[in-house]
Amino acid sequence: MSGLLARLPGDGGTYRVVTGQWIQWLRPDPDRPSESVVSAAELAAARTELGPAQVEWALQSADAIAEDVLRKVPEHGGSPAAVTTLRRVAQSTVLTGLRLMASDFKEPISTLSEDALEGCREFARRGIPLELILRGVRLGHARLVHGMALAVEAHVEADQRMAEMRPIEELLFTYVDVHSSVMAEEYIAERDRWRGSDEAARRAVVDELLAGRPVDQETAASRLRYDLSRTHVAAVLWGDDTATAAPAAERLYHAASSMARALEASRTLIIPAHANSVWAWFAVTGENAEHPVRHLRSSLPEPTGVRAALGPPAPGPRGMRRSHLGALQAQRMALHSTDSCLCDYQDIRLAALVTADSEHARWFVQEVLGPLASEGARLRELRETLRVYLAEERSLRTAAERLHIARNTVTYRVKRAEELLPAPTAAGGSLELRVALEIAAAWENGTSASG
Repeated sequence: MSGLLARLPGDGGTYRVVTGQWIQWLRPDPDRPSESVVSAAELAAARTELGPAQVEWALQSADAIAEDVLRKVPEHGGSPAAVTTLRRVAQSTVLTGLRLMASDFKEPISTLSEDALEGCREFARRGIPLELILRGVRLGHARLVHGMALAVEAHVEADQRMAEMRPIEELLFTYVDVHSSVMAEEYIAERDRWRGSDEAARRAVVDELLAGRPVDQETAASRLRYDLSRTHVAAVLWGDDTATAAPAAERLYHAASSMARALEASRTLIIPAHANSVWAWFAVTGENAEHPVRHLRSSLPEPTGVRAALGPPAPGPRGMRRSHLGALQAQRMALHSTDSCLCDYQDIRLAALVTADSEHARWFVQEVLGPLASEGARLRELRETLRVYLAEERSLRTAAERLHIARNTVTYRVKRAEELLPAPTAAGGSLELRVALEIAAAWENGTSASG
């Protein structure tokens, strides 16, 4: 890297090199690893141009920006998919900004990547007001300037910091100005297209139902082309980014249609939720209404590149909302798990309930389990054995069968686990202990480490 690039005023995109090697000083926090949600191509290009440490710093900074925006502009949230979209836009925007500032190329890099553009279109389809989107941009800009100032402060003598920061601030101001303009143009174009579509009209009815507002059932059924009076099983389907043979939307709709056929649904409603996610409702009866996931797991092959979370069966318009909210909780718990392509709300409802406040849940686990909550494969093994043993009403035989180990092994592990428990837990009842073990098991499966 030979320096930073800054746009010359009024020159139509010409860049000049300014002094400063501070990008080399950017270092991530080792205690806060961030998972990339941008496209593989964009991530690879950024690593080549910036370096792995700088990219990790950018991802951490972008995730902090997303958290800040969610706190101050909660309209950006509402579901795991919505949060992922916001993170993707923030990560792509920060990476593009750093590449712009670090590149020695004479041609400017596009101010909005395809990830950021698609995120902006999603914001428009969800009806987030443009002023709130632009407020998010301003919040991100302020946080990014602050982060860069900390890097300069850590590596530059006090009397030289202002000189180093001035071109950085000028470039970032230009970048965010162009970024905001392009985003506003894209938003308005998508909003106008969306407002005139049948898809938007159907989504508006669904939004009313999910908000718990009263709707005219006959009118809603006609617009949705779906019978609201039936028993519903809701599903949230999303792409796992491992399959590239077909576009995400095509894979998701195909998977939802396959689920409808397997459940012998009399009616099916599929609504696009985000770029990589759809919501579905299946009107079901009989055995399929009582045990839909059991039927799907036994009759439906796992779809390639698609994962799904199902809510509990529930009747009527309120049942559509109830089942959907359950499916969203199942998706939250399954979002980082690779154990199965299908997550059932009935399997995770306790863990979903007690991890809704993730920080409080983590305190609870640490206080109840004490040393048994520590990291390590051996301790995970002890926790899981104790969890199954308690779940099986302290039956050594049944626990051994479930875990595929000898009864003596169960006895040894349970005894060792109980020795690690704090005295109050060991002396008290098993309810808190069982709940803490269920939370720990959910985290160990990768289902809710961050809540």
